[in-house]
Amino acid sequence: MIHAKETGALVLGAALAAGAAGCTQGDAEADRNEEGATVVSLWHSSGGAAGRALDSMVASFNEQHRGEIEVRPVYQGDYNDSMAKFVASVQTGDLPALMQANNVETAFMKDSGVITPVEELNERYGGFDFDGLVSSVRNYYEMDDTMYAMPAMISQPVMYVNDDLLAEAGLDASDFETTEELVESSRKINDELGVAGFTFPLDGWFMEQSASMRGVELCSPGNGVGSERAQRFATGSDPVVDLWDDYEGLYASGAAHNPGIDNEAAAGAFLTGQAAIHIGTSGGFGNLMANEPSFNWSVHRLPRDNDAAGAIPGGNSLWAVALGHDEEVQRAAWEFMSYVGSDEVQAELFRDTGYLPTAEGALEELDDVDDNQKAMLGQLHSNPVNDVTAGCHSGALNSALRDFERAMSSIANGEDAAETLEATTEEADDKIDTYNERAELTHVEE
Repeated sequence: MIHAKETGALVLGAALAAGAAGCTQGDAEADRNEEGATVVSLWHSSGGAAGRALDSMVASFNEQHRGEIEVRPVYQGDYNDSMAKFVASVQTGDLPALMQANNVETAFMKDSGVITPVEELNERYGGFDFDGLVSSVRNYYEMDDTMYAMPAMISQPVMYVNDDLLAEAGLDASDFETTEELVESSRKINDELGVAGFTFPLDGWFMEQSASMRGVELCSPGNGVGSERAQRFATGSDPVVDLWDDYEGLYASGAAHNPGIDNEAAAGAFLTGQAAIHIGTSGGFGNLMANEPSFNWSVHRLPRDNDAAGAIPGGNSLWAVALGHDEEVQRAAWEFMSYVGSDEVQAELFRDTGYLPTAEGALEELDDVDDNQKAMLGQLHSNPVNDVTAGCHSGALNSALRDFERAMSSIANGEDAAETLEATTEEADDKIDTYNERAELTHVEE
């Protein structure tokens, strides 16, 4: 068993907070509504189109399970705010039955000790076939041969391309197959048209993609997906530094647009013709469609430099919280999780938002997709399945990404790429050391 005090110490220690002295473990009896249905609390961070899709999903599920299960979603702010509340609540035991966490928190949630792996829930209650998941999605959430979370709203970075600007510059999307071609073509666009070749938000997720486009694992060994914890980051490696050295020159010349960390600013630069390419999340497809661009545009996969290279999934997943919840609640939570992962729900989510379907069977439901949606699905299914595209799994990743964001901003504003990334990698490695030391202090008894 996992002692509650030890569980709390790991969760709070990993978040660099105080230990969880006084935390008590116990399975509270299930809450019931006025109809006698088991209530399943769900904390989430989905806003906008994704929030509306989640609300619709929950309403349909509750209607189908009236009198048996009621899922109650509670918006907890952005992912960072929601996770901070989750960590703080470990001390009191006042935790939701279901927690929506973004991809960055995957290893942290796994290590927390307060969750039940979905593979275990499926063994208990059945009803789901993990072999039906899209292989590149399963690749991300399967760690040490175990599925821990139910992939819910999955995204990948894609290139949104202004076809008119490319044509004016004498280019087409085939000129962006590799990162070297992206750099060279961006220079040509700037020389010919005086606008930036590309823009993307200086979010830490795109540092992950910088490594994966080059076929490099962001952290080692094996991106932390095996039995050994991740120990070091690769942001100081030659392939990553060389790419950001090229980016440094592009920012300085105006061939790359610097939106800061703001995705809306990056999308705005694309919509107003300041940048010919927006490298952004597929989850933003619905919002882009709603803005009705005044030019011809198309969606294309991210550049790949070799056979190992590809895109790392983003988005979020659902985690079943064991601490403080009895078997009745766990069973009800699993019912909703398996519903979210179903072919029909995933197909509808893709239509409504641009979040990619996690289930292979959802493709049979999608007979009305346009060319841009086909491009997104094409990248998802052509993505190599390996440790590179599994993404970095470390409980220190969220903190390290903030370091990477500061480095990206510094480079975009004229700092030397090699020196900046060397110093930043040392800082990030210190954080991974601290996380691993605290995690190892947690005593787990079978």
